[in-house]
Amino acid sequence: MKQNTIGNYFNKMKEKASAVLESSTQTGELVSEAESKSSQPESQGLNKLGSQVKALVRLVKSYKKGDYRDVSKKSLVLMVAGLLYFVSPIDAVPDFLIGAGLLDDATVLAFIFKTLSSEIDAFQTWEEEKEEEDTYVKPAP
Repeated sequence: MKQNTIGNYFNKMKEKASAVLESSTQTGELVSEAESKSSQPESQGLNKLGSQVKALVRLVKSYKKGDYRDVSKKSLVLMVAGLLYFVSPIDAVPDFLIGAGLLDDATVLAFIFKTLSSEIDAFQTWEEEKEEEDTYVKPAP
């Protein structure tokens, strides 16, 4: 019998991730669920993790809208798989187990953030530059 490990569940999420990326509806639902879960009080114990999840959500949204494309398909699949794992209530350690239920989510997301840190950082830099451009007021002619 195959042992239910974090790796096994994450691999299942990677298999689903490509299909989710192909569907605007599924991507939208995933983004909404991840935004909601990262804002819940029980997720607040994961402080920095919540802000990083929100960065992943913004990256996926920007990619789907066509605003940001400077990310590899392989990295995007890993990001979506991480978000799928995060929102799934049933994984290696079910989320209804208060405290322990988010530890496996944190482990998977920490792996994603460490593995893809340069791409996530590049996206956040792009966001900051875009925000500066949007707030720049051009002088009158």
